Amino acid sequence: MNKILLNQEGAENEDSVLYSIRPEFNRICYNPIRASIIHLLVKSKDLNHALSVEEIANKIGKRHSVVIHHLEKLMEWKVVDVVKSYKYGNRQKRSIWGLNLKYPNLIQSVYSHMIKTFYNVNELDRMCCINKDVRIVA
Repeated sequence: MNKILLNQEGAENEDSVLYSIRPEFNRICYNPIRASIIHLLVKSKDLNHALSVEEIANKIGKRHSVVIHHLEKLMEWKVVDVVKSYKYGNRQKRSIWGLNLKYPNLIQSVYSHMIKTFYNVNELDRMCCINKDVRIVA
């Protein structure tokens, strides 16, 4: 597994966040959609571990609304965060999501738990259709 090198901003609270989230690791990791999202973001190093909702939806073969739902759940657990949003009428639209770079140890722990307990890297690559332009229909 590749070590995620992230900034240490907010690291003073990371231990308490990690402690409070640890009981939720199985809920975070067992779901194949959440696992795919985390894996895609971890593998997106050249894009600073961030992707648009459309890119994520296309790569994992799920609807935009389903991806947003799981991104919001991951945001509650502080694993991901909104990187870029824009004003659309009276609302803010969240267009780019990424790993929450304030908590690198949390991300590393979640990803390690996912790999050790639920999926191997090859399974995650297959679920994400990485480097493929078409969705795989099971």
